[in-house]
Amino acid sequence: MRSPERAKPAAVGEVREELQALKAGTRDLLAGVPGIPGFRPVDLEKALGIDLKLAWKLKHIAQSGDPFACVRHLPGPMALQIVAKAAARCGVPKATVDRWTVAMRSAQQVGVKWAGSKRAFELLSANISSGADGRFISEHRRKLFEGGMHVWGMRASIAFRVDVVAPDARRKFVDCATVRGFVGLERLRFDAAWRLESPTVIDDRCRRRAVKAVTALAPSDRSQPPFLIPSLCSPELPELHASVVGQVPSLELGEGEVGRASVSTVVHGALLRRVQPIGAADGQSGIFQVFKLRTPSEAQVMVFAVHRSLLEDGAQPDATVYGDLNAAPERSVPYSLGDRLHCGVSLSQLPKGIADVRVEGVPLLASFLEDRMRALGWDPRAFKVFRAAVEYPPIPSSLALDVLQPGT
Repeated sequence: MRSPERAKPAAVGEVREELQALKAGTRDLLAGVPGIPGFRPVDLEKALGIDLKLAWKLKHIAQSGDPFACVRHLPGPMALQIVAKAAARCGVPKATVDRWTVAMRSAQQVGVKWAGSKRAFELLSANISSGADGRFISEHRRKLFEGGMHVWGMRASIAFRVDVVAPDARRKFVDCATVRGFVGLERLRFDAAWRLESPTVIDDRCRRRAVKAVTALAPSDRSQPPFLIPSLCSPELPELHASVVGQVPSLELGEGEVGRASVSTVVHGALLRRVQPIGAADGQSGIFQVFKLRTPSEAQVMVFAVHRSLLEDGAQPDATVYGDLNAAPERSVPYSLGDRLHCGVSLSQLPKGIADVRVEGVPLLASFLEDRMRALGWDPRAFKVFRAAVEYPPIPSSLALDVLQPGT
């Protein structure tokens, strides 16, 4: 007696096609929402009238660079119905909603057929997507860097930023200590224009927020520009003078040497009080840190230290590079789906926290951060620390770290 034939499992190529169709369907669904201002989770939440975490899932499915990276964000059957009804209610064409619903169900069915179960589908997809960024065209980004440094007349080996985010003393608002700078900054042309902008706070409605107080992180004498951190800078610096561009204070490069004689490390920092309310309120939802880059750099490093009370258990930030080629001059958010760039961002959690912070060329950075945190009454052990890095980041672009706060 012949045993019944087993169903042939789905091939990985078939699963990829289904996930690609799901990504396209999700993008069409979101693009069909009338009057949506942007594609951050808070925009989707307000436009569709759905839960913020569900909006978060939709954003990830639509923006995943590798289709397998979106599998862990697939909503369940109940959530699928909620999204479909919400989209139809706010005016998305029925045909678009139906295509998305079919694509979602088909992708999940084929995935389970391929892997054997929903959990196995998630695990296999995670293994496949983990190395996906290595396939992106880093060589072309390197060529873009080489061309850009000659066009703009400036270059740096590392552009870095460290943001330390903690609740204020009354635990009603978020304070932020930020350190930012360039290692191996070199001028290649005498008349090259370059500036280092001071931190700016913009809410979810793209409106600049007035910060209660902005103070320097390190004392400096009056002969130096404001907010400079001398202990982290090169012994000899190029001429830097304070300027204001569009109401944003900055440090601007004066005339001086070119070539290797001009190489320096420039670091400045500030403490911003009452940056935003804790939780979703007053035009803020979650924590969204944006590192704009306008200087051709071999590497971009962003360190994000966040107090554990501002994170849900097990939560990690999302790291995304957005292109600013089509951005308005003052825009920070929102970004559209098409602004996402596939740049192979590496994101990791530093096991020893602040003590693990390393930026080549700034050896005293970790000790400086620990000293400043203790001076502010912040225990370095109470923070989770994440590091995002991009090789040869394109300019103009922004590296964004986005994380939900508990209760949002």
